[in-house]
Amino acid sequence: MQVILHNDDALHGFDSARSFAEEVLGRALKGKAERLSRVEVWVADENAHKGGADDKRCSMEAHPRGRRPVGVKHHAADVATAIRGAADKLARALERDLA
Repeated sequence: MQVILHNDDALHGFDSARSFAEEVLGRALKGKAERLSRVEVWVADENAHKGGADDKRCSMEAHPRGRRPVGVKHHAADVATAIRGAADKLARALERDLA
């Protein structure tokens, strides 16, 4: 499974976010990863430099082989929590979709 991470210009630490997302997805999608060609991850700061509660967004789209993509979003106060939340939602969505 390939993980592709996209971010907006307002977020920094892109390389650490990539490895963190790969690690979190590896745990969340254990047992499902071999059925996926890739997972695309988008992280963004919706308020940029203004701040605010739950202004970090993580969207994920999994591409199961031979099936339609499955997408989820999660908002949180920081990027790590947004990635974890989206990965958990994605695991549940794939559980339903691949069952």
